Amino acid sequence: MSNHTVQCPFCFKESPHGVKICTVCHAKVVYGECPVTVAIMFGIAVMLLAYFAGSWTENFIVSVIVFFGSIFILKYQLKKVYADRILFIQRD
Repeated sequence: MSNHTVQCPFCFKESPHGVKICTVCHAKVVYGECPVTVAIMFGIAVMLLAYFAGSWTENFIVSVIVFFGSIFILKYQLKKVYADRILFIQRD
């Protein structure tokens, strides 16, 4: 398997990178998606960080700025970490 192909774990068919659906078993192919549990954990961490920043400074605006700034930074980092992840979702 080269870098320009992806192999389906269900039917073991090699397809070109970028394909959206496996041609043999019709599994959906998703590229660069973050796991749901990781996204939830980072969401909770961002909310706690914004809460503590707001309570420490006693300023709601600081809390909002920290919240949206953290979301922007973490979204960029998650995209960078999971850019090479390829997920096959089998259809029923």
